[in-house]
Amino acid sequence: MNWNNKTGYCRYIFLSIMVAVFVFLFLQQSAFSNHGMEINLKLNDAQFYLPLGKNVQVVKLTTTYSVTDPATVDKQISGTMKIYTANGTLMKTTSIPNGFKADKNGFQQFVTNLPNSTIQSITTVVVFTDLNKTVALSNSITNNLVLNKTQ
Repeated sequence: MNWNNKTGYCRYIFLSIMVAVFVFLFLQQSAFSNHGMEINLKLNDAQFYLPLGKNVQVVKLTTTYSVTDPATVDKQISGTMKIYTANGTLMKTTSIPNGFKADKNGFQQFVTNLPNSTIQSITTVVVFTDLNKTVALSNSITNNLVLNKTQ
């Protein structure tokens, strides 16, 4: 093998490695860049109220969603609702215990009780996640609620 054949061979190896790296980076970006965008989440109704005769405050949010990633349809997913006080302290996190099967379009309700207190306003943050509740699959919805005022 002469010198020209060796350098030509090295060029092909180098070119093949470069193509493989770019293909890998493209596939990795395609596989992982869509998280948080698979589902479009919207608030439908929000309530923060004291039920008659009960010693708790109730937080109830109804959301509607549409799945934008066809691979997510029919998969088991979950969602979380975090409740914060007016000063930003996390009061409670609640989730859908066993998850639910994602339809192309649908609704999901989040309901939880808080101990009756003097708190008059809260902030809720809702997001759909994977079943393990570790990866966001939707946009998050932040909502400020005042006791006994439906939004």
